[in-house]
Amino acid sequence: MTRRKLTVQPELFLIGYVHGRIVAAVVSGFDSVRGWIHHLVVHAEYRRKGIATMLMRSAEQGLEVLGCPKVNLQVPATNTAVILFYRSLDYDVGERTSLGKRLDAD
Repeated sequence: MTRRKLTVQPELFLIGYVHGRIVAAVVSGFDSVRGWIHHLVVHAEYRRKGIATMLMRSAEQGLEVLGCPKVNLQVPATNTAVILFYRSLDYDVGERTSLGKRLDAD
């Protein structure tokens, strides 16, 4: 995934460092209709320190620079802690059904 992302909108692949150590990352993209947050991860030792919020705000700014009018993301409905985090960033829970299909074995 990392190599592919570095070939398309690499400016939307953001890394969080603390003392030279990678502790977080967010992968986002814009398809000219809407933006997507594909992955957000923060090492367990560094959670609840504002790193995820900073990465999300930076990803949103990067999407805005590209003219993105709206951003979506998906999380499992059972992951209430993550849903609460995104709600604190003004994301709304929408009534939708998500469908997907893998096209590669990655």
